[in-house]
Amino acid sequence: MSTPEAPAGVSGFDRRDWTDLLGCLAAGIGVSFGLLLLLMRTVLEPQLVDESVRRINRNVRLVEGMLIRTPVEELPKGVMVQSRLPSPENNAYALSAFDREVRDELRRRERLVREIRRDRTPLEDPWGGYWIQLRLPDRHSSPLWLYQPERLSSLSVWYLPILRSLALLLGTGAGLMMFLRRQVELPFRRVMAAIPDTSLPPLTLLPERGVAPLRTLTLRINRLLERLNGVAADRRGLLRGLAHDLGGPQARLILQAEILQESLEGPSRQVVESMLQELRQLAAITAQLGVLADQEIPEDIHEPIALDDFCRRLVDSYPANDRLVLAVPRMFLFIDLLGLERSLCNLIDNAFEYGRPPVTLSALRQGSSLRILVEDRGDGLRSPTLLTMPSSSRADDRQRQRHQGLGLLLVDRFCRSQGGRLLLRRCEGGGLRAEMLLKPTLTNPLFQNP
Repeated sequence: MSTPEAPAGVSGFDRRDWTDLLGCLAAGIGVSFGLLLLLMRTVLEPQLVDESVRRINRNVRLVEGMLIRTPVEELPKGVMVQSRLPSPENNAYALSAFDREVRDELRRRERLVREIRRDRTPLEDPWGGYWIQLRLPDRHSSPLWLYQPERLSSLSVWYLPILRSLALLLGTGAGLMMFLRRQVELPFRRVMAAIPDTSLPPLTLLPERGVAPLRTLTLRINRLLERLNGVAADRRGLLRGLAHDLGGPQARLILQAEILQESLEGPSRQVVESMLQELRQLAAITAQLGVLADQEIPEDIHEPIALDDFCRRLVDSYPANDRLVLAVPRMFLFIDLLGLERSLCNLIDNAFEYGRPPVTLSALRQGSSLRILVEDRGDGLRSPTLLTMPSSSRADDRQRQRHQGLGLLLVDRFCRSQGGRLLLRRCEGGGLRAEMLLKPTLTNPLFQNP
């Protein structure tokens, strides 16, 4: 039998929690870097382009003017002019969008049309830079290239450690706050709002959401609430059992006392008469117990249950539960608990009697509907059509009603009372599949968390 086990103790984060945490952190960091990029493109980049254009234009024109009357060897220290680039043309880096914008601004605003190449590793400057071809009066001389370090640009600013660290820190904090709000604060608020303020059943079950420790807490609270919801039904059953068990012996004692009274005379007869009065008082008390049990029947028979816990208890009640396979997810329902229990017992009994094990009990939610399936490995239906539901019989003899399909009739009536129906089909691997289709009605939403 395959059933989920209850947690032995309070556990930490599970795989789903870690996945959610990493997802929130990634989303926060991504948004932070995206905002930083947007800030740079809208605020910093125009200023950087303007500064780079003014610096390059000033230096290029100044160096070209000096080269008219000064040889390259006599240029001031710090001015790097070479006749051959360190990196050949085929190995040069492609210009970025920022570089192309600088080049276009030089041509449009400063009327400076020069070839510009991005410096390549090993870099002349740690922050990178440009090689700009100079225009000389002597066209027969080899071209000269002026190196301009790039102290400020979108690329260099983007990788500044302080900005990158700040964006990473802010993104991590935002992701952590989003995770705590989604997986801790909001689920905890829902749990606090759903906790009933009364001890009278039926008590609504709590939503099991959030991180693993919070889900474990609500799971244990829900099982406690389920036991509290079952207290009233157990008390009604106990009162009915007491009334039934006491009624028979009391009736026999009263009958025997009346017979004995008729055969006695004198003081003995008076003793028996007083004993009869006591027995009648006990019979009246017993009848009151039965009336009290009937008065505790609630007007609304729908109760909140956790379907997986209910099915697990039902399967455990069978002696041969090792031949039962349970595959029911965690779902909260408002349903006629007694009717559901009788229906599932009828279907499981039919599967054991007419089919072959293993018998599988499973459930599937489809939108607002619920499908509960009981499958066996027997011969299944002889035809693909549904079995004809028999009409109810007035006979009280249960042996005469056996094998007449009355159990399926009760299951179908329960399904129709829940807005659905009972479907009988052949399993793909052989055997019979009994499917209880349940739907919400005007008086019952079926699911506690739609």
